[in-house]
Amino acid sequence: MPVGASPVRGPAGALVTIIEFADYECPFCARVESTLRDLRSAYGDKLRLVFKHEPLPFHPRAEPAAEAALEVRAEKGDAAFWSMHDAMLDDPHDLSDQALVALAVKSGARADKVQAAITKQSHAAEIAVDGDAADDFQANGTPHFFINGRRLVGAQPRAKFVEIIDEEIKRAQGLLDAGTKPEALYDALTKDGQPPPQPEQVAVDALPADDPVRGRAGARVTVHEFADFECPFCARAEATLKQIAKSYGDRVRFVWHDLPLPFHEHALPAARAAREARKQRGDGAFWKLHDTLLANRTNLARTDLDDDARALGLDMTGWAAALDGDGHAAEIERDSAAARALGFTGTPSFVIVGAGAKRGYTIVGAQDYSRFRKLIERALGELAR
Repeated sequence: MPVGASPVRGPAGALVTIIEFADYECPFCARVESTLRDLRSAYGDKLRLVFKHEPLPFHPRAEPAAEAALEVRAEKGDAAFWSMHDAMLDDPHDLSDQALVALAVKSGARADKVQAAITKQSHAAEIAVDGDAADDFQANGTPHFFINGRRLVGAQPRAKFVEIIDEEIKRAQGLLDAGTKPEALYDALTKDGQPPPQPEQVAVDALPADDPVRGRAGARVTVHEFADFECPFCARAEATLKQIAKSYGDRVRFVWHDLPLPFHEHALPAARAAREARKQRGDGAFWKLHDTLLANRTNLARTDLDDDARALGLDMTGWAAALDGDGHAAEIERDSAAARALGFTGTPSFVIVGAGAKRGYTIVGAQDYSRFRKLIERALGELAR
């Protein structure tokens, strides 16, 4: 677990380094603060604390709080950062912009610059680096600790920390006695640690061609989605996909592949409907209907689909033939077979592919934007090499 450029409290040559992933809105992070203060008091310079930001998506004020703390650090350094950090976790109940700015000013920062950082998300890149590390090392949830690389999850009691710290002090002292320099101690203590697992990849030759596309043909990265119009998780993933489109613009395009699940009564008719809209009016009509269907999954009955077709100006005779018969069965089965070949059994499932790449990165489920961003950036980085 790298220390990186994160805020540090304690000497570089400390015998024990505790890296914490935390969220300022998390009640468990606030609860564990008294334990961490007690440990710092008890162990003094033998202990170094490193803070990494992991604002959880269901805590709406966690990211603004992280922005404010990092702006304080940018203006006034680590000592001011820790002052701000302590103040927020002492009273995590008010994390409004006004309260954050007031706390930051007490730590020496400028009110206007702090408000601008919150509004513009000026430190999003730094927060993303921490988020990537959390994802790499499966630090899911907060608080999450690594004590000389040893994992400890949650707001554990003091005794749990002490047990590991005391063992690590003995191990560190042994390395020092053997000639390891203090500044090299942490690297020596963690050199045999397990590295982060590589993201899963699949061969992309199984991906179906000629499916609906949204985005520029020359995009550098393509996000392939296997999905089901009745699936609640597919609907939930839409916000993330829209965020990707906003962040990356023409660099990313999207391809839809049908995977109607057998236990969703309306999924197959909805897939036929969207395919028929595409047949009659092209990809534009497909995506209009796609957006309508996923915006309200309760309106997937035949009468609802017919109303959608009329709104799109489709030929209702061809429409009825496709929906009443087995229209577009070959296309839908081709996509389902491809999903099976890729090992996908649920929806949504994604493959992220760089232009010209023979393998793509997989994501299963309605994952957070940060997970997609990380793999998209990885694919873009590979293209740059």
